[in-house]
Amino acid sequence: MSNKRNEGRRRREELIHRNESPFARFMNRHKGLVIALIVILVLCGAIIFLLTRSKPEPNEGYDFDITLEPEEGSDPAQTEEGIEDITAAEDPIAALEGLDSSLTKDKGYKHYLLLGVDGIESGFKGKRSDAIMIVSINENDGRLVITSIPRDTYVYIEGKGYDKITHAYAYGQAKLTMETIENNFDIDIEHYFTINFEGMEELVDLVGGIPMTLTQAESDNIRDFFGVPGTHAGENNLTGIQALTYCRIRMIDSDFQRTERQYKVLMALYDKAKEMSVTQYPSLLKTIYDYMYTDASLADCISLATDVMGMGLDSMENVLLFSNDNATGKKINGTYYLVPDDMEATITEWREGLGITDYEPSETLKTYSDYLKTR
Repeated sequence: MSNKRNEGRRRREELIHRNESPFARFMNRHKGLVIALIVILVLCGAIIFLLTRSKPEPNEGYDFDITLEPEEGSDPAQTEEGIEDITAAEDPIAALEGLDSSLTKDKGYKHYLLLGVDGIESGFKGKRSDAIMIVSINENDGRLVITSIPRDTYVYIEGKGYDKITHAYAYGQAKLTMETIENNFDIDIEHYFTINFEGMEELVDLVGGIPMTLTQAESDNIRDFFGVPGTHAGENNLTGIQALTYCRIRMIDSDFQRTERQYKVLMALYDKAKEMSVTQYPSLLKTIYDYMYTDASLADCISLATDVMGMGLDSMENVLLFSNDNATGKKINGTYYLVPDDMEATITEWREGLGITDYEPSETLKTYSDYLKTR
């Protein structure tokens, strides 16, 4: 009796199967695969939607007469005894304006500008760039190099004269900052990416915080100067606000160390993002988009992301363009600047570090470099 029942059930199933549409049969057999494909399509759609929403910075023009608000605290180097205090001659704007603007193309490399700005909801004008980094990518050699530029570096800003490189953003946002870096360092920049540091706070919280080892001085400064509690000397899992204040510390040491802290947070964020579920990526991308401005197109963004992910950030190299080894802290008219000792030699050595051996400094770079030697 049991065998007859089983045989009857089998025949009915065969009859139903023959009457099913090919689509229904496919769905029954591959339901798990179909669900997975739908999830992938939804994720890809979200990513493409976000990337296609190009959001360059508004073109507010250049404003060299803008009054900059005082910064929180001061660089200890500004009050350190022994710093040379000189009275600068008038900047030779007329002599330096209109120099040859042709830029050196580095074979095999593409350079991008990454700027970190603290709070731009109230407008772009008057904001300094707290983080200034050049991202250099050589896909053929598999090299990914981040070069940090100290914000106090003394550079020529076209239309303004010599000033801190961080002030270029206040006068003309990313466009003027990019032009200033291109002219002073003889580097052809492909695109800029401006990140509002308030977005970093949300990103850190989104990935569940980032691990970071703090010194006692760093922990004390986060609590006492910035008023953010909860950290201690040793291993920490920094929240968004704690990570943001950690990046802004400069009172306890110098801008060199602050630049290193920013790099550490960037790498820690990358490590945590790798651990996230793919279903969390749309939220991550949306947060990045909400706080990022760029002049890059969708195709440029996809190409850059492909290059970076193909090489992996684990092998990323970090370089500080200027330090106490090749630049001198000076007070010029009472304001502290980091003045390059020999700009031409430094830029040449930087390119040699990238593996570029056929570089010839431009006449514009030589002119800027020679003038700085008189400071």
